[in-house]
Amino acid sequence: MKKAITAVTTPTPNRQQVEADLDDARQQLLDAEAKLAQEQAAVNAFRMQCRLKLGDLIEETLALRAERESCLTILKLHQQALDTEAPDPFAPDDEMPSTETVHMDEIVLPELATPQQEKEAAKRLYRELARRFHPDLAAGSAERAYMTAIMASINIAYERQDVSALHNLAGELDPTAVAELAAIDNLQIRKLREQLLKIQRRQRKVQQQYRALRQDNVAKLWRKAQQLEAEGKSWWEAVKQDLQTIIAHTRAELAHLQAQLNQFEGNVSPL
Repeated sequence: MKKAITAVTTPTPNRQQVEADLDDARQQLLDAEAKLAQEQAAVNAFRMQCRLKLGDLIEETLALRAERESCLTILKLHQQALDTEAPDPFAPDDEMPSTETVHMDEIVLPELATPQQEKEAAKRLYRELARRFHPDLAAGSAERAYMTAIMASINIAYERQDVSALHNLAGELDPTAVAELAAIDNLQIRKLREQLLKIQRRQRKVQQQYRALRQDNVAKLWRKAQQLEAEGKSWWEAVKQDLQTIIAHTRAELAHLQAQLNQFEGNVSPL
């Protein structure tokens, strides 16, 4: 004998409680937006200071490193062409200073991030969104329709490598909230609930923007500079010294590689 299936109904929210929740959500949104705007302004001001105070040193460092990589590539090609057991230019040289003692990653501006790093960030975010919005995870037709639409936008943003759009989509409503909204019979309460969900959706997007800002290299440097300044230390002087050390080490490496390159080219017989 089959058991009867009892339908589970979602209780209608109390209007007074929904209105109170709505007021609280509005205030929380205002506070979150103010906090985000304040930190964005501070980080942007710090970014401009970085460009003014450190721009020339960073550009020189990057130019030297690019020249070094070019020399390494040419040396490797020479070795492959000669097919000999010539010394490996990539092997560590005890006489050469190492640039690993100074961490360039701590002072590179975010606009210098490599395309590979950006692709990896987009891929991680895409996977996170797919776990939330894939239509195969839907519990009903309303959820499936909503998740299908969101997943289509996610796929388009990922194909375009639009990380900003992916972050915005991360703030979309959870599918369960859409299903619960559709189950509310009272029209006035449903409208209030829709307003609340819209505000909560905006809150999630602000939170996503804030988390993204906290991961920004310049924002990390800004926080580090604040900490050092609070300790009575000069962040700018420390970074300038690091950059000057990197430049000196890179110049020494480059001179060594160029000497190896000259030796290779001098040993190659003209055709």
